[in-house]
Amino acid sequence: MQFLNSNAIAQMTLRVLVPAVVLGLCLSALSQRLDPGISGAIWTHVADVPAAIWCQALGLSGISLWAVGRYDSVAHRHLGTGIRDRPARLAGTASIALAQSLGLGMLTGALARWRLLSELTLTEALRLSAFVSVSFLAGWAVVTAMACVLLPAPGWTLWPALAALVLAGVLLGVQFFCPVVRVRGRSVYLPTLPASAAIVLWTGVDTLCAAGALYVLLPADAVVSAAQFLPLFLIALGTALISNTPGGVGPFELMMLGLLAHLPPADVLGSIVAFRIVYYALPALLAAVALLRPMRDARTNRRLSMPFERHSAPRAELGVMHQNAARAIAHQGASVVAWTTGQTLTSLSDPLAGRPEAALAALNRLARQQSRVACFYKCTARTAATARRSGWAVLHIADEAVIDTASYDINRPALRRLRRKLRSAAKAGVDICQPARLPLAEMARVDAAWQASHGTARGGTMGRFEARYISAQHCVLAYVRGRLIGFVTFHTGAQDWCLDLVRHVDDLPDGTMYALTDAAIRTARAAGIAQVSLAATPACPDPASAMWRWVGLQMVVHGGGSGLRQFKSAFAPGWQPRYAAAPNWAALTLALADITRAVHRPDPPRWSAAHDGDENYEVASRRTS
Repeated sequence: MQFLNSNAIAQMTLRVLVPAVVLGLCLSALSQRLDPGISGAIWTHVADVPAAIWCQALGLSGISLWAVGRYDSVAHRHLGTGIRDRPARLAGTASIALAQSLGLGMLTGALARWRLLSELTLTEALRLSAFVSVSFLAGWAVVTAMACVLLPAPGWTLWPALAALVLAGVLLGVQFFCPVVRVRGRSVYLPTLPASAAIVLWTGVDTLCAAGALYVLLPADAVVSAAQFLPLFLIALGTALISNTPGGVGPFELMMLGLLAHLPPADVLGSIVAFRIVYYALPALLAAVALLRPMRDARTNRRLSMPFERHSAPRAELGVMHQNAARAIAHQGASVVAWTTGQTLTSLSDPLAGRPEAALAALNRLARQQSRVACFYKCTARTAATARRSGWAVLHIADEAVIDTASYDINRPALRRLRRKLRSAAKAGVDICQPARLPLAEMARVDAAWQASHGTARGGTMGRFEARYISAQHCVLAYVRGRLIGFVTFHTGAQDWCLDLVRHVDDLPDGTMYALTDAAIRTARAAGIAQVSLAATPACPDPASAMWRWVGLQMVVHGGGSGLRQFKSAFAPGWQPRYAAAPNWAALTLALADITRAVHRPDPPRWSAAHDGDENYEVASRRTS
């Protein structure tokens, strides 16, 4: 057994002592402000509350506590505990009901969760409690700031509220652009934007209904509107939360007396006592009863995380997913290659197996379990049509250059430009080879030279140079007088090959890259490969729209320029449309923005392991790529 060190004991002592001191000071201040005989008037006010008002307060309290349980759903999804939503919500509701009444919310909430969810470890319970506490404070800050800006609130709250909203916007930007931050050598995964939106939503429902429960208990002749009362309640609630006293007793009363100074103190305190009965005492009693019977079998069933073998994948391009820790996930009769980015769970191309409808539902369900957006990226027209019929938003984003090796003949009139380029390369003395043993050191120098000229290599759906990665590919190299000047690599599959890396030095003889690609196509044909993909280039989603024409131009400029399409066009490929699909347009916009970020701001490669076996997908890596 490990004993607590002196620092831990000191911190625990402070956590207990500070709220006790705050409570004592607040009670002392209250006693000085109130008349000695006010307690009788307070209880008279409580006794005079009509039954209909009690029912309204109970109903609003119930809705508030229903929303409270949703915090834990978000927390479990973010932390990947594997606990199902319903047990998570029930345990969260009971734990918060106890914690808000007993005080020391983080500790008491963790102990209650640990008791109710027997499959959780104490460490997991503490992390959940900390996440819920911090996220609720953040949600409260946003909701309170919005209320103070939009509703009648004390004048002094305007600038702090605006500052809080600006800070919230900055934090959302950090969550999007830096979903993983390093703290003391450890990776910290920030909540996704959908998770943050859910926290703010449930915080709004929770606090609005809690305010309503107290508002209906105020005297009927109270000269304060609901719009005026909500900011006042939220400010008092924040004061109580910061104090960490049991139920916020003391600071909450003092703040409400100050904010509602025009009302008789006995009426204000009587309403607060009635509110504490319906919102704190009764839920805490029910939660204490719930502790007598912990929940069993609360975790989700373990799903099969299938080994993702790139050579047996239906499309060779899926090999790029190995540098993104992607996994082939089987669920509900369908399987997809799931690639996790900061905000998105993306399936590159079409499903591996199963009906497209089942794959759409499976990916969407898995994404929701992680508080992420589901997206099919660069899928074919068949999957796009299914997604559109299912009500998903679909967008034509790219065209893929596909070569039929059986009909590939450089003597065709359509390939006359390619013939000129091949003659130029031959005249310059370019020597093409496809060695079994790769000169990795030389290739690394070419890659470094290319990045020095073209910028940092992109990631995500684009490969990056790494010895283990390219060793599993087919590589074609170009030399001039014994010096390596460029190379291309292809993902190889049972039915097709796909162009991946294109690297070269600055002083490259004209036609070299054409010669490299031509050699690869010929080799693929000799190996019995039916198709060779030269990968995709950005497309204009709607040429009839000026806006989409501008968007398409930006995609071309930032996706390699018009020269990339010209290069591929020299091989006279068949251009096949590729689509992106997500459950709705807002989700699709977020998904495409997040994938763009992952491509242009990639993390170091993190490799998929084919031998990971059977494990819970919710706790799989969330590392972005």
